[in-house]
Amino acid sequence: MIKATKIAVIATVFIATAPVPSVNAAGNVNQLVTNAINAGTILKWAISVEGFANFKTRPYAEYNTTKNYIEAAEKASSQLSQSEKLNVHARLVDAKIQVKRAQAYIDAITSSEKIKELTNNMNSSIASGELDRIEATYHLATAEYRKQTKLLDRVYGQSTRDGIRNSVKPTFEALMNSVQYDVTIHMHLEKAKKLLKEEKYIETDLELMKAYEYLNGYKDSLSFYSKLQNNYESTLNSVPLLPLFATTDGKNTVTVKLSKALLTNSSNLEAGQFKISGEIVQHARLSEDKKSITLTTTDLNGDTDYLLTWKGSEIIFTTPEVPDNSGILLNDLEERYLETTDTHVYIAKLTNSDNSPYNGRVRISLANNNGEPTTGVITSVNGHVEEASQEWRSYADQNGHVVFTVTAGAGTYTNVQPTIQKLDGNETSKQAAVTHFYQLQTNSGVYDFQIENETIHKEAGYIVVNGMKYKWDANDLFFIHGQLISKEEFERALTKGDMLTLGYDVRLENASTWNIVSDITQHAAVKITNPAQSPLTFDGSFYEISGTAHPGNKVKVYRNSVYVGMVTVDEDGYWSLGTVSLLQNMENTFVAYQYTPGQDGIDGEGAINTATNTIFEGAFASTAITYHDEGSNGISITDTFDFSFLNPSYGHSFKRSLSGTLTINDGLGKSVVVKVDYIDGNTLKVIDFISREEGFNFKSSLFVITSTTGIINQDQLKYSVEASKLEGTLLKKTSY
Repeated sequence: MIKATKIAVIATVFIATAPVPSVNAAGNVNQLVTNAINAGTILKWAISVEGFANFKTRPYAEYNTTKNYIEAAEKASSQLSQSEKLNVHARLVDAKIQVKRAQAYIDAITSSEKIKELTNNMNSSIASGELDRIEATYHLATAEYRKQTKLLDRVYGQSTRDGIRNSVKPTFEALMNSVQYDVTIHMHLEKAKKLLKEEKYIETDLELMKAYEYLNGYKDSLSFYSKLQNNYESTLNSVPLLPLFATTDGKNTVTVKLSKALLTNSSNLEAGQFKISGEIVQHARLSEDKKSITLTTTDLNGDTDYLLTWKGSEIIFTTPEVPDNSGILLNDLEERYLETTDTHVYIAKLTNSDNSPYNGRVRISLANNNGEPTTGVITSVNGHVEEASQEWRSYADQNGHVVFTVTAGAGTYTNVQPTIQKLDGNETSKQAAVTHFYQLQTNSGVYDFQIENETIHKEAGYIVVNGMKYKWDANDLFFIHGQLISKEEFERALTKGDMLTLGYDVRLENASTWNIVSDITQHAAVKITNPAQSPLTFDGSFYEISGTAHPGNKVKVYRNSVYVGMVTVDEDGYWSLGTVSLLQNMENTFVAYQYTPGQDGIDGEGAINTATNTIFEGAFASTAITYHDEGSNGISITDTFDFSFLNPSYGHSFKRSLSGTLTINDGLGKSVVVKVDYIDGNTLKVIDFISREEGFNFKSSLFVITSTTGIINQDQLKYSVEASKLEGTLLKKTSY
């Protein structure tokens, strides 16, 4: 074995240094072929771990000698007959194979050196502790690594291939794995910061959620946990507390999703700080994760747009035409008006009939039911980038959520209205809101418009006409009948029906001219729209008093003839005093007086018009309950209860057609739960038994109501057993 090795070494030296003989005659062919075969054998040992391969030295001499002999032999064979020529080529096959394998071996050594360089660069970046640098180096290194490992995989021979791989791959991959989650979290946080600057709060929340999941799920695997945690908290603290969207059951429950957790120790919030156009919010409860609020309202109308206002922010939600039994709640039922370069994130929460999360298959389709074509496409689903498509089928996540991103696709004006369908036995579905992707006008020119069905967005500073979006800014010039006015005056004056001549310049540094002709608007009447009705029975300490009036005017508000505050009506005709304290257990009468600019007065003197609204503050409770034992057999079906309400001047009355339960104690510690229905404004009737504790005395001489469900008054105010206890809740029987 030792002897053979020595011979191989000598042959290597000889062939590597011997010149390739010239081809003068066909007789040289056999020698050339023999030399090529011998050189190929030596090359084989030079690139094999069983031979002399050390994964560092490139066998250029052996490679070039073998290649030269092959070329010389093939050139000499051209003088031979066809059969002899084929014989030569057949004898050279193995040598050619070794040349090819040697090329792969040499490339792999070069590749391994590049991977070592990538490893050194990554080590240097990690040592710096700069996450931006680490992320940039990580992406460059992994991209280059994917290309280089392909060259490693081409090496012939498992042991040789593993030798080269193991000299570089484990070190590189271990290094990259040590920061892969750090890089992922940093990417989500940087994207969240960018989206936050763009005021895309829904998308920001999604990125922060992803970062939070990785921070907690891979805490022990992170190399820079403290730095990433501080970065996460800093970004989260920069997010303003806003309502992102609202969903509704279409009956009397509205759920508001917040941009971040509301930090408070109480799960019950002051209902008066929320307002929903035309409705009353009687109860507000914070979710366990403190990122959503469930509101109990008066009965909502079907197929109606509602404006929800909280802490100066407004969101619009729409109720379905009929109560929603689809088990699909959508984050946004408001039409959106975006540019074709924007994206829209839709969020759907899917539940089973028992309200548990639905984790089954889901289909999302962008094919509009009305047959209108769309170029819109889905680009990501639940955080995963998808190949752009108009349909997607997969599973909802463990919480029943499907979050997907839609873009305009072709980049021209289009409408998109996704349909979300549960692919279960019932295959219920729901259409999301329409997103209008408008193309920004890129051509300067003069345009004449009649503002009729066009979309006006004063706060955002643009109108949309025939699918094209026209923007204005403070650099532009504004006119009414050719007379120069301010931007604010222009925005207040621009309304449906106006004629508009626009000299549009697409260059931001230049001024566009906007000239409108508008009818003189009469002063709008002042109204108190929140509370949405008067009088209102309400149990709370504060209420947001707000309404409408003429833009630019002032509204002064008094409560029970005591001055509360004054506010200027905004450009859209809205005013709000914010949350105003209520006098407890008494009538609160609010009077709003409207004054034109420069005018003022005490108690309404000089006001152009007024509005009044009354809040009866206090619990919906009873001072006495009379039990009518209709069959003289103790509590049974058809028995009735007559309630004498606390504060009779408030006009409390049971809500018509209510159905609820009463839990009744027999005075000896045993209870029964009965289902009751509405009979009249102060009477409930037993229609069924829900449950009974063993030993309950149906003919007790002392019955006490200890709790209720579904018992509300005409304003959706819940019956308060606690407040009634103060007045007494013993049932007075009329008979046995």
